[in-house]
Amino acid sequence: MISAFWHHVWISLVLNCRNRQALIFGYVVPVFFLIAFVAIFGQHKITNVIGPLLVISIMGGACFGLPITLVNERDRGVWRRYRLTPLGAGTFITSTITSRLVLVATSVALQIALAMWIYDLPWPKQPLALIASFVLVSFAFIGIGLVIAAIANSIGAVQALGQSLFLPMIMIGGVGVPIHLLPKWAETMSMFLPGRHAMRLIERCYTHDFVWENFIWRAAILLLIGGSATLAGWKLFRWEADQRLPRSAWWWVGLALATWIAAGFLGRLMKVA
Repeated sequence: MISAFWHHVWISLVLNCRNRQALIFGYVVPVFFLIAFVAIFGQHKITNVIGPLLVISIMGGACFGLPITLVNERDRGVWRRYRLTPLGAGTFITSTITSRLVLVATSVALQIALAMWIYDLPWPKQPLALIASFVLVSFAFIGIGLVIAAIANSIGAVQALGQSLFLPMIMIGGVGVPIHLLPKWAETMSMFLPGRHAMRLIERCYTHDFVWENFIWRAAILLLIGGSATLAGWKLFRWEADQRLPRSAWWWVGLALATWIAAGFLGRLMKVA
């Protein structure tokens, strides 16, 4: 089972490298965002924009790249053939999460390397916390990507669902527009979106105002969001394109979204900025 797990991880990585669209969205687009953010906010504020930049890269790979790949493979009957193997859905989902984590990690590493080389991004104040932050943020958004893949019936539906999550986090979630520029109502709403907690978790690793207590609370929030979304994605996983969702589908989706609300209230209760 272990060898089959890693074999599927390897296959997923190879297939991604052969997909030109996946390479563009995974590596070219993040570099474009790096250049655009620095052009808008200035090189002297690179430590202030590195958090949003990395979150956008992770969101792109997890909420677009992952579900597009899964839906495309499901439509081509790839998962129908996987179903004939003695391995269960849990093994394939775990290996898919692992391969996506590797892909997102290489994209983030490229972005950080270019930022350090071209724009003099300093070394993080908390490098170990940064690594942990990356894993936690990726886990949260990969879980969301699994839910999108489960309920979407086409690649077009994936893009629509992804944008419905991506744009609010960009506009009022503190990822695209700085939190201090948001109106009061939007700043309050951003507490209920995972993008804000993800951005703060990464951003604080580069600044002197890193606080372990806040880090732990944000980590708990992202674990809650990622855990519930991954569970929902696993329960709603479909092997075939014509396989219908169970009647309980929207209860699982509701559970995943309910954790966003719980996370928002938890953040406000603990006064996590």
